[in-house]
Amino acid sequence: MPVTAQAVFDRALTLMDEVLETGVIATETPAYYKTKAIQTLNILQLELLPITAVFIPINDLTEPLQVNDRQAYLVLPYGLAAHLLINDDLTISSFFNARYDELKKKYSSVSTPEPIVDVYSVLGVEG
Repeated sequence: MPVTAQAVFDRALTLMDEVLETGVIATETPAYYKTKAIQTLNILQLELLPITAVFIPINDLTEPLQVNDRQAYLVLPYGLAAHLLINDDLTISSFFNARYDELKKKYSSVSTPEPIVDVYSVLGVEG
């Protein structure tokens, strides 16, 4: 089952320490976070999807994301948290963005490794 935008949003808010001890998202969380999250998640998904993918933007947090589960649960919350905090706390936003960039490189499906073909026999192996 695809991961919804709400699941990523909740994880981002947890990273941002917007969660109560009971595990419930704090009610005083700014309402504009949800609006900003939708458009930000559309942008972040495009960064992670292969260039050949047909992208379908989300319009609501209840909609499923197109990235794989690992990217949704591990990578996107850091990118979303970075964007949500950029006007509130630049230091923490920078930390989340650096972590997002690191994970994006590791789990991006934009490029796939291909075997190296030794066409000039520089490795001493005949092809």
